[in-house]
Amino acid sequence: MDTFDDPTYSRRARSCIFALLSLFLAACTTTGVDPYEGFNRKMSSFNTGVDTAIFKPAAQGYRAVVPSQGRTLIFNFFSNLSDPWTAINQLLQGRLQNAGSDAGRFLVNSTVGIGGLIDVGTKIGLPKHQEDFGQTLGVWGVPQGPYIVLPMLGPSSGRGLISQYAGNFGGDIANPILYVNHVPTRNSLFFTLLVTMRARQLDQPQLPPQADRYVLLRDFYMRSREQQVQQ
Repeated sequence: MDTFDDPTYSRRARSCIFALLSLFLAACTTTGVDPYEGFNRKMSSFNTGVDTAIFKPAAQGYRAVVPSQGRTLIFNFFSNLSDPWTAINQLLQGRLQNAGSDAGRFLVNSTVGIGGLIDVGTKIGLPKHQEDFGQTLGVWGVPQGPYIVLPMLGPSSGRGLISQYAGNFGGDIANPILYVNHVPTRNSLFFTLLVTMRARQLDQPQLPPQADRYVLLRDFYMRSREQQVQQ
């Protein structure tokens, strides 16, 4: 196998890139909320173009072909995969009860819920939470840092990049799909995940044409991330 095709090498490379970006952006926390606005606007336009050309049509086709109940099962499956990482971050934040609840939820949904297809956890009093390492860093007092838009991944921040680096470092725990060694299958799962999430956004209200979409999304992202830390 060629070195560059080795999944371990690829993960290490991504981790190094995220680490360098994180250190750079963390050093810029005093330069304001959006010191990279020019770059961010271009990247936001790029992402919008990719969405318009690929993900939105795919999501529309997915919703037209797959019935509502089927979409719910698929969404539950992917949602279940994030619960172990959520439980770990609950533990790191000192929220032991929530950590136990999320771990129990994953166990119940993965077994009784047939691999997460059925959300049994919510029905028995184990509600869904969503925690990542960015929220954990916020609880520890790490500042949000500057806003930045990443290609394909969308809005982030200095703290968000550190979180994504931790996710790469966490590997299969943070991203269980990476357990799949067969590359075409793994890519298909990632694409299905993206289309599933995009399909759930199709009915969101559209912004008025005169609004500055970039500013609204930036302010919403930064504000909501801080609110998530306070919850």
